[in-house]
Amino acid sequence: MANLYIDNVHKSFGETHILKGIDMDIADGEFIILVGPSGCGKSTLMNCIAGLEQVTTGRVIIDDEDVTQSMPKDRDIAMVFQSYALYPNMNVWKNIAFGLEIRKLPKEEIEETVGRVADLLQIRDLLKRKPSQLSGGQRQRVAMGRALARDPKIFLFDEPLSNLDAKLRVEMRTEIKKLHQRLGTTIVYVTHDQIEAMTLANRIAVMKEGHIQQFGTPQEVYDNPANQFVAGFMGSPSMNFIRCQVVDHQGDATIAMSVDGKDFHLPIPQQEKGVRERVGQEVVLGIRPEQITDVVPQQEQASTLANVDAEIIVTEPTGADTLTLIRMNDQEVNCRVHPARAGAPGDTMTFMINMDKAVFFDLASGDRI
Repeated sequence: MANLYIDNVHKSFGETHILKGIDMDIADGEFIILVGPSGCGKSTLMNCIAGLEQVTTGRVIIDDEDVTQSMPKDRDIAMVFQSYALYPNMNVWKNIAFGLEIRKLPKEEIEETVGRVADLLQIRDLLKRKPSQLSGGQRQRVAMGRALARDPKIFLFDEPLSNLDAKLRVEMRTEIKKLHQRLGTTIVYVTHDQIEAMTLANRIAVMKEGHIQQFGTPQEVYDNPANQFVAGFMGSPSMNFIRCQVVDHQGDATIAMSVDGKDFHLPIPQQEKGVRERVGQEVVLGIRPEQITDVVPQQEQASTLANVDAEIIVTEPTGADTLTLIRMNDQEVNCRVHPARAGAPGDTMTFMINMDKAVFFDLASGDRI
């Protein structure tokens, strides 16, 4: 296990500037996830950590040792790829043992290590099979086993579950989390799947165009996004963004809203002092679908709640919830309601809006107010 420090790392390919000053301080045993859209620099940063790409400027420090110029083999890092990268002519046992044999470890130690890893990943009964005889999930376990056998300081996972079907992806996600809890090894994990990020990470780095937009715990990133990009990227379905105006209503700053031709006012949470100072200005209200739901009578007296009647445009049953689309300020808004209380398209339904966790963004910059 090891800590990892990425110090002002830049990476360019010719005139194309991919990484633009990345700073990360990763503690020993942390599970860090890099998320962001395609082309944001996630995999390039991973390759720079592994030594597969040389940084243009900046430093990569592992366990207080500067490894910026070190070869990949000297960094004591194991990488698990999206494509599994197994040797097709070798059985599972040989695939796991290959790296140990290259290092000329004693045969007894190799046998013990392969057995331990096979038991850990529950693949002992697969050791004699070739990769072509395995399912996608089994191949991914073997790829992880090969990395685990090396007992490296740091594991790097580059979108390891993207080739699996939805059910298997959920199962493997759980296995990776259990594995980390057992081993306590430092892991840096790249994904474009924000559900993976939320469920696996100790901390998440949200990237865009070579910059880290926010680096924090899953709950911090979800509840307190630094800007509109982070708020929209994390969460499924994503946060609603409603352009609206801050007005003075009966001596208090509120949000003016219109639904189906009827005007009403939404309370501004007391902690949002910066928004309260913008009376007469337009802002962007960010509110997640689970904050606009069917009426819960026992909560109706809370000061941050408001009820509104709205016509349902579309419903999407998901089992546990029904996603319901309405219009607010002439913009489509997703709501999450209980299936037993969900209306049908064309029906008018009363929705309860909870502003307690609402966030606000500057209209021009998209930054959090």
